[in-house]
Amino acid sequence: MEESLKLRKWGNSNAIRLPKEMLKHIGITPGDDEVRVNVTNDSIVIKPQKEEKMLDKLFENYDSSQPYPFEIVDKGGAVGEELY
Repeated sequence: MEESLKLRKWGNSNAIRLPKEMLKHIGITPGDDEVRVNVTNDSIVIKPQKEEKMLDKLFENYDSSQPYPFEIVDKGGAVGEELY
């Protein structure tokens, strides 16, 4: 997706207004507080900065290829009339 946009003054800075369709294409919504901006060689790259979910943080070092250690899990035994 390529589009010609105009650079305008905004206070003491310069600004480019990005079209809604362009932002939607890369997953940025108006409610997002921050984006990641990288300058590489002669390009400016803008990416969404998504907040890392707590569940992802909890499982970041989890290795699903390893067997689950069932022997350390307290199953608690029957409480009512469960059948084992």
